[in-house]
Amino acid sequence: MSSATLAVALPACKDGLETTVILLKKYKSLDHFAYERKDVWHIGLGSRSSLRADPKGETAWISGQGKERNCLIPGSLTDFVKNFVTEQSQQHEGRLFGQVGFNYGAHVRGQPYTPGRWPILSIMVPELEITLRPEGITVQGYDEELLTEVCDLLSGTCASSIQVRDPQPVNTQCNEEEYKVLVSKALREIKAGKYSKIILSRPVDFEKLVDMPSTLLHGRRANNPARSYTLNHGGFQATGFSPELVMAFQKGGVVTEPLAGTCSRVGTKDAIQMLRQKLISDPKEIVEHVTSVKEAVSELNQFCAPDTICVKDLMTIKDRGSVQHLGSSVHGQLTSKADPWTAFNVLFPSITATGIPKDIALAAIDRLETRPRELYSGAVLLIDPKEDFFEATLCLRIVLQDSTNSWIQAGAGIIAQSNPERELTETHEKMASIAPCIVCEGK
Repeated sequence: MSSATLAVALPACKDGLETTVILLKKYKSLDHFAYERKDVWHIGLGSRSSLRADPKGETAWISGQGKERNCLIPGSLTDFVKNFVTEQSQQHEGRLFGQVGFNYGAHVRGQPYTPGRWPILSIMVPELEITLRPEGITVQGYDEELLTEVCDLLSGTCASSIQVRDPQPVNTQCNEEEYKVLVSKALREIKAGKYSKIILSRPVDFEKLVDMPSTLLHGRRANNPARSYTLNHGGFQATGFSPELVMAFQKGGVVTEPLAGTCSRVGTKDAIQMLRQKLISDPKEIVEHVTSVKEAVSELNQFCAPDTICVKDLMTIKDRGSVQHLGSSVHGQLTSKADPWTAFNVLFPSITATGIPKDIALAAIDRLETRPRELYSGAVLLIDPKEDFFEATLCLRIVLQDSTNSWIQAGAGIIAQSNPERELTETHEKMASIAPCIVCEGK
């Protein structure tokens, strides 16, 4: 294993998604991340170094170059992670990958929460980084043997076609009455003035283990997400098709993309168009979206120069697999006192996955929902310190798996005009983006 970065350029592959799946199937025993961004696949194979913070955010497990250690996190978890990223970027030429659990939002705000099983945050520096662009492939890393093996595999994928098993759709018709009761409780709390909006979710568990690479293939073919990702880090696995970004930062500029207001996108072309017209004229959906955009502007005001903040593409229809959303983007330039983590700690978790006011909604979600969300409505990270780049995509339309459970999860935004039956239907509509695409392991 080399201490210097090795790099190889290869011709473009015929299909970035299929090539990603081939790689992940071959190296599924290694820790890995794959992240699709604007027709480019960023893949990290193997862990050169990692940080995993425990569910309470109190201790960290750190590994690197054959060494492992557990340590207490002194002071701020954010500062601890920032220092790790800075140290690694001084030694590492490429990108870093990570995942942030939903509970991180309460943790950084100093709010009480119910810890789950998953790390509240993890960061991985890959042993090998593969970038699949339409114009060509780059492979870089430190393990010469692994690099050579991967390059040989990539050279062979141009002439091969991948074969995977058919999906085994997950039945999402469970916990329905319980969810409607939950929505009714939230409506009473909204009427009592505790908050104006809350996103409540319901998980659907299933017994079989998920074949994550094959699920990625079927799910990506069935969806048109803002970002796609799959990960296996320390035995915690997820695959998802993110409808929106929590935030993207590059060279001073930051953008967040609230999606709020939803209807089905299943049916004939004419039926989908009728649903679209209904969505853009539905008072409940419009109120839900506009209040989210207003709150996003307020959040950017906490770390951006006020005269740089603007809303673009207000209430544009965004097609996302089985559903369509009202979407907008809010842009700004960071002040000199802020950095990407400053922005992330304000914007995370997304308004569209929590509620308004966010702090009160976080506490209500912890109180009302039956268990911690783990990575659901958290974020997957792609960080390139040398390019001053930091992106966090929202973990919705997701299947999750750990040593004890496999599940999917979806939620709906509850406001005063909400109806429990309609919000339950919306969770079904969203689960239809992932539930029919699940491929299980075994015969």
